[in-house]
Amino acid sequence: AHARICSIFRRSGIERSSARDASITLAQPEEALLARRLVNFAAVTDDTLASYSPHTLCTYLHSLASSFASFYEVCPVIAAGDDATRDSRLALCDLTARTICTGLELLGIDSPERM
Repeated sequence: AHARICSIFRRSGIERSSARDASITLAQPEEALLARRLVNFAAVTDDTLASYSPHTLCTYLHSLASSFASFYEVCPVIAAGDDATRDSRLALCDLTARTICTGLELLGIDSPERM
């Protein structure tokens, strides 16, 4: 998922850092599900650290990647209908990439930008 998101930004010609300023609109169920998964990251990391259970974080990252795949399948990002929708979806992509990268880093795993 991280490599795919990096590819989306390369193809869009938009810097990931500029996507962080966009307002996020959750018009599609897949956008809302992805956002809900992202919001749970802090609680999952707290639980993982408190219980010394890295598999909890692994399970979360897998479900986040699955939610992103569903989002990407249903919600066009670069070819979204208008700029506001595109920017919102790019912001969700950036948040997802940063969350995956941070989670993998906590596990001692690199997050590739290309496959």
